[in-house]
Amino acid sequence: MLVSALALTFAAGCKNKGNKGETEDPDGASASTDDASPDPGTRAGEGEPDGPGRSRNAKDLKYLTVDGDRCDRSNKREHQVDVNQDGYADLVTLYATDAGGEKLACKQADLNFDGRLDAFIHYAPSGEVSREQYDTDFDGRIDMGRYYEMGKLTRDELDLNQDGFADSWRIYDDGRLVRVETDRDADGRADMFTYYVGKQIDRIGYDVNGDGKVDTWDHDAARRARLAQAKRKGAEDQKPEEEVYVDEDEAEAEDAKGSKGKGKGAQKPKQQKPKPKEPKQQAPTG
Repeated sequence: MLVSALALTFAAGCKNKGNKGETEDPDGASASTDDASPDPGTRAGEGEPDGPGRSRNAKDLKYLTVDGDRCDRSNKREHQVDVNQDGYADLVTLYATDAGGEKLACKQADLNFDGRLDAFIHYAPSGEVSREQYDTDFDGRIDMGRYYEMGKLTRDELDLNQDGFADSWRIYDDGRLVRVETDRDADGRADMFTYYVGKQIDRIGYDVNGDGKVDTWDHDAARRARLAQAKRKGAEDQKPEEEVYVDEDEAEAEDAKGSKGKGKGAQKPKQQKPKPKEPKQQAPTG
């Protein structure tokens, strides 16, 4: 999944050889329009001081536009980091301050270094991740959301047909996948329910009439899933080798070919003895 790609944003990556997105203006269209938001400050890279509540890890770093709709910027300290050292910020971290001090509130990241935000990580007051949003195909729209409780994954949502709406929901219990709900007809409601026991499919239910309830069950799905998995793992390699019949005369001929040119110790090919001629039968005279 794309979660592993987020690691690229927290560690040094490759320098971007292409043009960045139009993100130099901190007051651009994707910035927060909330009047309570702090002044975003002067655009970095022009020799002017940073605005209130804003910092960066390089003197001439060009800021990444913060999405204030996904992460509330009001009363937050903003820190921007250039992880691949191309002069453009790739990671934005927002900190909130309360009676207990400063706490991590939200992170926004440009995973593919094109100047556009692709990942949004939200944190609970306890400091644990509460929600994640990703644009996995980098088309500018969120297509995966993940939700956490007490630091454990409880649900994720996927937009499989790229229409901007979730059509697959995966439900977790104590971090383990237990059910997948799928919207096959794109009406916004799940109509196929796949249940898991351990890591294997146990049964699949179908909502035929669109009332949100299972009408038919497929209990044979588990067996078919196991067979498909066994086939993927190379079940063909487990089959016994087929016996191959070799003609004795052909085998001797192959041995003779292999023994040629191997030195003095090479064995001469065996010569077949001529078959005894059978006496001709005389034609009947009577």
